[in-house]
Parts: sequence; structure tokens; C-alpha cells
Amino acid sequence: MLCDRPFQVITGDSRSKMRHLNYGLPQGSVLAPVLFNLYISDIPNTISKKFMYADDIALAARSNTIEEGSSILSEDLSVMGRYFADWRLIPNMMKTEVLCFHLNNKQARIEPQVYFNDNLVRYNPHPKYLGITMDRTLSFRKHLENTAAKLSTRNNIIHKLCGTTWGANATTLRISALSLVYSTAEYCAPVWLNSPHAKMIDTKLNETMRIISGCLKTTPLPWLPVLCHITPPHIRRQDKLVKEYNKILSNPQLPLHTDLDDEDLRRLKSRNPLLPFAERLLRDGFQVDEHWRRDWEVQKPVQAPPTMDPTLTLPGMELPRHTWKTLNRVRTSHGICRDSFFKWGISESPSCDCGEPRQTVQHIVTECPITAYAGQQSDFFEASKSPPIVPKVEYEGDSSNFDDYPENDWKSARTLEESELKLFEDF
Repeated sequence: MLCDRPFQVITGDSRSKMRHLNYGLPQGSVLAPVLFNLYISDIPNTISKKFMYADDIALAARSNTIEEGSSILSEDLSVMGRYFADWRLIPNMMKTEVLCFHLNNKQARIEPQVYFNDNLVRYNPHPKYLGITMDRTLSFRKHLENTAAKLSTRNNIIHKLCGTTWGANATTLRISALSLVYSTAEYCAPVWLNSPHAKMIDTKLNETMRIISGCLKTTPLPWLPVLCHITPPHIRRQDKLVKEYNKILSNPQLPLHTDLDDEDLRRLKSRNPLLPFAERLLRDGFQVDEHWRRDWEVQKPVQAPPTMDPTLTLPGMELPRHTWKTLNRVRTSHGICRDSFFKWGISESPSCDCGEPRQTVQHIVTECPITAYAGQQSDFFEASKSPPIVPKVEYEGDSSNFDDYPENDWKSARTLEESELKLFEDF
């Protein structure tokens, strides 16, 4: 059955050449993991707990000292080694690693002495297990640093989709960001969501939302999820934790329940264990939209309408990139104006042509006798009207001064951007 098996790949009407396997099964075969599970169904009992995912096996032992834990693991590895030899399984010593989890900084440099087949197991302070980079204190700092670096690369890809005049609309950018950036950012989020280093992920996701919305870095953070219609990162992570915990509770036969009932697992209280946190969220009746609304009421910017619901999609996401970006800068009152230039050291004066000492976005839109919009402020949130054209002001300086600011679209500085001069001409 498992010898000299032919196989080929079929895609549509095309077929690959016929190949032959001398023994075994092709990778990805449904039959392969079933037969492997049957093959190792008699795996021996050990003092330490075994966690198995396909052919990845992790042994975990708890002890009061590093020496005691090392002795337990060495004994269990001897048992496993004899089992592997009996069934002609060859463990990969290059991928076999050991790490001790503890918060005793005085013993931070002590390496566990664990032996497998008379060989010292390699110590790795940051082993990777199922895509998660572990560390001694379970702070997940290394994992989050690596993830943040990946997000920077993916943000650069999203940025390529939003040119100044030809960029994709906000709906396309949002879908691309959710599939490319957020999927990476939230991998195994229930494991590390309480880490003090999770803010590194939030910083990158804030950058993602700025790309989608076209907002500047000065824009208050509560605006970004609302403009992009993406639930704030910390609420998304809590939602994933609640869903995962409900999934576990719905199946009482899972071996994981024996661990959840073990009070000793909560002894590292400074690590903010997930179990009490998940229980508290369930007890409080956690709901994504309600949680978002409560946070919004506490942090709501002054420019937001009093009755604004942050969970609803704001109009205008299908607008051309330039118009959408400008609309959001008017909504948030954080855009390109002389007051901003003055703060950045680009302009000598923050005054407006009308004589106002400070030319802010709010002044341009609502107060300036030259450029003020005659309609209601709600028009900008409804995206339903077309204000008159207002004159622009050229910046006669070195355009390289703007290289460090978002989107590098600075052929000339303006009172507002071109679409801010003619706010809704494309409506």
C-alpha cells in the first residue's frame, strides 16, 4: 500500500507527469497524519507533559529548581529515545532545544543540563514553537519584535497601493490590510495579548490605518479605527481570546481542561495569565461593538459629532484616493495648513491671509472669510455636498523639506491639498 505509489498533480485540464514514490506518502496527504497518529498511538507515559502537533513533540516539566526540571526531562527523553529506537523513528537533534521559564533574574544565565541519547540538548533562549517565539519570562518580547518587523514590510506593500492621485480607494486598501497586515499581526493573539510589548504591534497597525485613511501622524488615535471601519487592535485581540475560550469550554473532552483546572498555572501572576482575564471578559458579557462604543465615549475627539457611532462605516470609502484623504483630514481637523508648517519649522509665520494669527484646518473650513464653507459641519461626515473652490497658497521653499512627512507628495505646499481646495468636486 505504501510502496511504489504513483501520483500526479491535476490543475483544471492540465496534468503533470506521473511520478512514483518508493515508500511513504506525499506531503500534504490526508492519509499521512492518520497513519502517523496510529503509528505512535502507543507512545509511552512520561513524568512531564507531552504536547504534540503532527510530528512536533514538546515535553514540559514543572519543578522548584532548574536542576530538578533538567533531571525530569533527561529521564523522560531516555524513555522517548528507547521508544523511537524500537519503532525506527529518528529524532532531529538539530531541532531539539531546551528552555527554562522563570522570573528569577539571578539565574537568567543558567542553562538547563538536559541529555538526550547521551548528547547535551542545545539551549536556546528564544525557541520557536508553532510559530511563536518563546522567551524565559514569557513576555513574548522577541516574538512581538519579529512580528513588528514583518508588519513594517507589509505596510510598505500597502503604501504602494495608495499613490497621491491614482491610489486605490479605501475599501480596497482596507481589504488588503486585513488580509496582509492584520492576519500577521493577530497570529496567536490570545497567547500574547496581555504582554507589555503588545504596543509594538499597535504602533504598526496605527500606521496601517493612517495609510488607509490618509491621516497625518498628529491625528488623535481614536479617529483611525473609526475612519477605516476596523475595530481597535486591543478589542480585536480580546474578541479572539473570548472566541478561543468559548471553543474550549464547548468541548469538555479536551485534555486542556485538566490544565485549566490546575491552580498552580496561575502562580506567575505578573505575567497576567489569560485564564482569569478570559473568565472576566465572559463574566462582564464582552461584546465587541459595546466595548468600542464605551472606549469611544471616553476618548472621543472634540471634532466628532455628539451622536456619532464609531462602529458604523463613514460615507466616502469608495471616493478617489485624493478626495478620501482630504475628507478625513477635514473631519479630524488635522491637515496641511500654515499652523502645521510653522510647528514643523517650514513656515516663518502661522498666520492666515485673512489676518488670523493661526491658520488651522478648523479656521480654514469654518472661520476664514476667504475659504470658509457655508454649509453644515455634518456635511463632511455625510459626504453629501460640494463646497466652492477656495484659492491655494504656494510654498516657495525647498521641497526636500517635506520628505519626512507622510506620502512625500509635496511638489508645493498648499493651504490645504488640491482636493481640500475643491473638497467634493468628484462627488
